Amino acid sequence: MANVAELMAEARSLDLFKPHGAFEVHCSNCHTRLSPMGDCPQCGLIGRPEAELERRAQAGAAGVERTLREAIAKRRAYKPVKEGRAT
Repeated sequence: MANVAELMAEARSLDLFKPHGAFEVHCSNCHTRLSPMGDCPQCGLIGRPEAELERRAQAGAAGVERTLREAIAKRRAYKPVKEGRAT
């Protein structure tokens, strides 16, 4: 669980936790269509409350660890497109 705690802290520092309303279908950060779980496949935003992931980690840390690792990797690789610049 210590590894999950470290990943949670890193995700928190990257501001990845942004719970969405049930009606929202696009990411508030990059405007990509959200996955059915509410996560953004483009920038790594996690659309579920942090408390939900902590609760799931108590039952099975492997799935939560994978989710956090993937979200952190996506956020690090994400490069926002500069608006107003046509190439």
